Amino acid sequence: MSPYWLFQLQLFPWLPFLVYQAKKVRKSSPKLQSQSPLLTLGQGEKHVVLLGESTVAGVGASSASTTLAGNFFRIFGDTYQIETIGKKGLRVKEAFSLYLEHKKLRSRKSEGVILFLGANDCFLLTSPQVFRRELNSLIQQIQVATDTEWIYLAAIPPVHLFPAFSEQIRSFLYRQREYLQREMEAIAARIPQVIFHQIPMDLQPEFFSEDGVHPSDLGYQKIAELAIEKMKI
Repeated sequence: MSPYWLFQLQLFPWLPFLVYQAKKVRKSSPKLQSQSPLLTLGQGEKHVVLLGESTVAGVGASSASTTLAGNFFRIFGDTYQIETIGKKGLRVKEAFSLYLEHKKLRSRKSEGVILFLGANDCFLLTSPQVFRRELNSLIQQIQVATDTEWIYLAAIPPVHLFPAFSEQIRSFLYRQREYLQREMEAIAARIPQVIFHQIPMDLQPEFFSEDGVHPSDLGYQKIAELAIEKMKI
């Protein structure tokens, strides 16, 4: 890949137009509720933390049972407890503070931690160097806080394929996403407990909710079913 500074130079002249387009999308898109920002499902002995941005918060789902948390609980079964902490707009640098703020079972060891992050760092053009530092810090803090056996690090959502965005926005988001995902892959290659997972899927229109950004019920179901294949359960 070309140096990030070159990407920044190419992006700079487009910024006013891209900001205008982004604001237009935000203004015209339906405002969907978060169905699972803070949700604990099950009473099983095996505890798993689900932490992340709007996909974890269940934006676009029709109910708590059709969110990522609901689907994971259905697949994991009654021997597990899924504790969900999600927030729309969350960035990597804010994730551990959110975890500490809302963690209920502070003394309980977690078998696994599931992270869905990175989309908002794409949208706000976090540099790869900063992203690497913040993600490294988050993983280290999570490992100490939970004594977890594994951390599942989901790929950044395919922001460059979101129907709500214009072709120009998609082009720059594609490149930004590639820079950040390269940092994710490097971290996972260095830390044995981290499982980085590219989720291959054919994103048909029915994958998305009505805002053209967040998953629909079907989208959440497919993400969970594909993700579970890589988790150590």
